[in-house]
Amino acid sequence: MMLGLRKTVVFLASLSSTVLAQTTLHTTTTLVVVPTLVQTPDKDLVYSLRAEDFVLTDNGVPQKVTLEEETRRPLSLVVLMQTGGDARGQFSSYAHLDTMIASLLGEAPNEVSIVNFDSQPEAASPFTTNVAEWGDAIDHPDVGDRGAAIFDSIAYGLDLLQKRPTYNRRAILLLSQGHDVGSKTPLKDVVRELGETNTAIYSVTFSAEKTALRQELKEPGPKTKPIAVGNVTPPTVGTYPKGGDTGSPAELIAYFNLSEPLRLILGAMSKNTSAEVATLSGGEWSSFDNA
Repeated sequence: MMLGLRKTVVFLASLSSTVLAQTTLHTTTTLVVVPTLVQTPDKDLVYSLRAEDFVLTDNGVPQKVTLEEETRRPLSLVVLMQTGGDARGQFSSYAHLDTMIASLLGEAPNEVSIVNFDSQPEAASPFTTNVAEWGDAIDHPDVGDRGAAIFDSIAYGLDLLQKRPTYNRRAILLLSQGHDVGSKTPLKDVVRELGETNTAIYSVTFSAEKTALRQELKEPGPKTKPIAVGNVTPPTVGTYPKGGDTGSPAELIAYFNLSEPLRLILGAMSKNTSAEVATLSGGEWSSFDNA
């Protein structure tokens, strides 16, 4: 650009009858967008802030800050809804989500697209200003496979948002377990693209381990070979010798399944990556256990 400006200035000087001094022009048009969410210690949003209430530095040098009211720009929202892994135990929590999204979107031109995902993101619904069109699909999603490719799905959602008008605000609502299972997209790539596209993520997470454990209690069944104790096989499990029978104690049969308790422990030790990504993007995260 600088070379082009030099040639232009020289060319104009040669056409003019007035002798002009050759001038080199330098210009920069760097605009850094900094999504900002200010809350009190009680998580209440803080409004009525002005530009002078913020200090932004670049390598220690204060920068000029201007505020842009985000709500004046149309919103493009992608809802990533996990249907794989242990998400089937949370489908009841997804019910009537369209009503909540409609209240958040408000009127057109705000728009939303719904994407289900398991080990990979499924085809997205077309962007619409009327989320009620997909109400039944949200309330009754198809059960996915055992995967939960959160990072792949976020990357898929970001690609959808990049195709929307550049003036629109961009956001992702992520409904998922806390940790990724099966993604091929590295976390660092997701974080970089979030910054480049100025997209905020709002995640609502559930514990995959607790959900699976609740599901086990609802649908019990033997997962391992039963362990028998004793010498007498009773007609039914848990019965004992009748009357004065002094024979051997009745056989006791128990099913031992340590997989779910172990998953609960291991899951508690892993990080909530969905929450971390939301925080890095300038968004928020919450839990399905929190009203």
